[in-house]
Amino acid sequence: MAKMRNRIATLLTATAVMAGASLSIGAGTASAAFNVTYTVSHYDSGKSATIYLYLNGDYAGYVNWNADPDSFGTPGDALRAYDGAADGYGIKGATLWPSTNGTERTVSTYGHSYPYYTGWNTGNLTEGTSLDLYGCVGKSAGPEACAGPIDIRA
Repeated sequence: MAKMRNRIATLLTATAVMAGASLSIGAGTASAAFNVTYTVSHYDSGKSATIYLYLNGDYAGYVNWNADPDSFGTPGDALRAYDGAADGYGIKGATLWPSTNGTERTVSTYGHSYPYYTGWNTGNLTEGTSLDLYGCVGKSAGPEACAGPIDIRA
């Protein structure tokens, strides 16, 4: 009878430990969930675009591709990101080659305090070159959600 009580006690203890571990893992996963939405504004005859990113319905920041230099000193063939919210997340932008999905260039505010603008990541491309633009909300070592592809041109 004593052996049976010990076995039942051991079984109940193991079950309680496993249930506790299961609840801890589930809570971590749930807290990492977030919803990213976006709007896009094209300009410069559709070659340039800004992706405005929203985290759980609130403005988070933007990613901007500028195809041609302008009179305000903005460079052409240039990518930039802005983190516009003190929400603990950053903004990342990337341009990819549509034919291979290979990365052409990136910018990121990850790891920087709000508010933060990246510098312009530039490099001359052949006029009319087609690229895909992506805007992401995330963390350096955490979850990330992206908007895109948005068609842009050099």
